Amino acid sequence: MNQLARGVVVRTVSEFTSGLERWFLNQSAFRGAAISGEISGLKETTGGHVGFTLKDRGAVLNCIVWQSRVAALPPISNGVAVVAIGDVRLRREQSSYQMIVDAVHLTGIGELYAKFEALKERFRLEGLFEPARKRTVPQYVRRVALISAAGSKASEDFLTTMRSKAPFVDVSFIATRVQGVGADVDIREALDRASRMDVDVVVITRGGGSYEDLFTFNEEAVVRAIVRSPHPVITAIGHQEDHHLADDVADATYGTPSKAADAIAQAWVSMRERIARASRDLRRAIETALGTNGQRLLLARSTQDSAMQARTAVAERQLIALERRLNVQNPGARLANRAKALAGLRARLDALPVQRFATWQRDLRVSDARLSALDPAAPLQRGYAMIVRGDRIVRSATDVAAGDAITAKLGHGTIGARVESVHPDE
Repeated sequence: MNQLARGVVVRTVSEFTSGLERWFLNQSAFRGAAISGEISGLKETTGGHVGFTLKDRGAVLNCIVWQSRVAALPPISNGVAVVAIGDVRLRREQSSYQMIVDAVHLTGIGELYAKFEALKERFRLEGLFEPARKRTVPQYVRRVALISAAGSKASEDFLTTMRSKAPFVDVSFIATRVQGVGADVDIREALDRASRMDVDVVVITRGGGSYEDLFTFNEEAVVRAIVRSPHPVITAIGHQEDHHLADDVADATYGTPSKAADAIAQAWVSMRERIARASRDLRRAIETALGTNGQRLLLARSTQDSAMQARTAVAERQLIALERRLNVQNPGARLANRAKALAGLRARLDALPVQRFATWQRDLRVSDARLSALDPAAPLQRGYAMIVRGDRIVRSATDVAAGDAITAKLGHGTIGARVESVHPDE
């Protein structure tokens, strides 16, 4: 076992850090320091405090403004050059240091922000932000080119939402860098690659990041690649509060990757709900029709039963009366003839309920066959299909046009399709 050298003083982490913290407090240069730089990563923290990074070309300094001093801050934003005044102190729990800012003085616009404003003005003058220039995103998207970093949380969120809402939409993934030097060129090449693909829409997405990380999506190479894309482009970059020049020229933009996927899938979800409602309404109508006709048949059967019983009772009363008359007269030959006639009458009376029942059964079978012929689902079971465009049933070739999205309802399930050509009857 190795032994420590004689005279070595051993301190715990807490003891050592406490000493370092006292050293920071004793340095006059760290108290009331005035440090210039450009604001980046500006955000409000829990408790109403404001945090940001003060940076220049060579280094960064983490800064925090306590809630009690926030009201005294001038209007600040990412990219603004300032002089921050405060104490630099050690953060013991993270083994790092930060500036506790007491005051902020504006000194001008930072380099990135100035670049942003210059590009924005140039693109505005070219009309790149005009709504009339933008392309319409198709209502029913079938194929998507997704541009994002490989294995990113943003791409996974998009794909997960799409699989759950519209799993039949085909998504082609194009992996690319989304930050760092040269990332704008990589994104431009990814967009040019997507332009050569047979897709309905292109989606560019990434998660949040610092102002510098996300500045790639303000670069001219990315903006112009979006503008010249032959396909509509959707952006979902950063978080809800982030905005970029790429968003301004895109044909649609959403705050998160999941919201972009929701928007693409919404038309399919609505169609599926309309078909489900139509199926439920159709089923209820069939059940109602069957129930009403069944009640009518039961009522008719009950009426026929009552009529038969009444006629049988009359016949029985007549038979009894005849028997009484015969008993009174009682001639032998006539009695035998009457007995034979009565036997025949009784046989006819006995056969009457059977004949009536056969007639009712035949009537019920005919009625059932008629009801079955009215069932709209029966043709679907024989291989036919019900064609729907939007929320209307297609009954003629003139109801659709080439390129329309349609849905075929089969005996089991539905099929989404697009009309290639239309040939009305001559």
